[in-house]
Amino acid sequence: MRSKNSKTNPFEVFGLTPKLVKELDDQTLFKLIKALYRILQLYYHPDKGGDPRKALELNLAYESLNLEKNEKLFKEYKNKYIQRLSRKTMFSKLQELETQNRKLTLLADLLKEKCWQLLVERPMVIEEISRKKALKLKIFDLVSHLNFSYLKPSQKSLFFKEIYLIGSEVVKKDRFKRTCYRIKNYRFLGSIKRNYIEPWALLEKHTKDKQVIYNNLINREIFVQEFILFLRPELETNAYLFFFQPEDPQHVVFEGILIKKEEVDLEEVKPLLNKVLLLKEDFAENITDRSLKQD
Repeated sequence: MRSKNSKTNPFEVFGLTPKLVKELDDQTLFKLIKALYRILQLYYHPDKGGDPRKALELNLAYESLNLEKNEKLFKEYKNKYIQRLSRKTMFSKLQELETQNRKLTLLADLLKEKCWQLLVERPMVIEEISRKKALKLKIFDLVSHLNFSYLKPSQKSLFFKEIYLIGSEVVKKDRFKRTCYRIKNYRFLGSIKRNYIEPWALLEKHTKDKQVIYNNLINREIFVQEFILFLRPELETNAYLFFFQPEDPQHVVFEGILIKKEEVDLEEVKPLLNKVLLLKEDFAENITDRSLKQD
């Protein structure tokens, strides 16, 4: 008799599909098996010049499915064989879900890119800035903190910087409060709550004298994929701030953590604006390097 542990179900030996086995009643199915057995043995029987191994396989399969001798075993093999239908159904459903997932992923990518286009094409209008007012931002420079965490407590003030939003312009103030820099076409993208992301993991970096140096830049494509769904076009305190410069379309600038924001009169800012220099390059790294040298 056929071993129950055999991977091949005896119904397979006769070329019957699980669907057909399920549709036929036991008596009709057994009659079909007997007819197939006789026909196949005429072809495979050794006396007819057939394959002895195939003939033996047919004999074992027929014994296992002999409804007249062992109805219980017949039903056991039948039920196991029919279960393959549900496995095939599950597999097809899994394939369908995978297809849907690919479509949704593609749609999500398209939506992210559309969000990005809307962000960079919209006018930079920050509703919090009143007319004849400027917005002063105090920011903790996380990139400088990563690069120069060994500084003395007296030098920790270098980790803080100020940015002024004046209309659609962005002005950065030197940490030594001697000069202001207006960055050309510098656009505020938005803020992301600190518990949502870990931006330092995606910062660009390089090695100098066996030390890892972080830049305040994130690849634009990575930013769109990983962060843009968390981005809010608002100045939110205790959140990460991100800016964009069209002259460098491949990067997003990570300014740091917004600690405090306050409105100031333009009259207070005018003395600073008189000292403004136009700076196209990224400000943070240049100022940090110069500040450290002066210390």
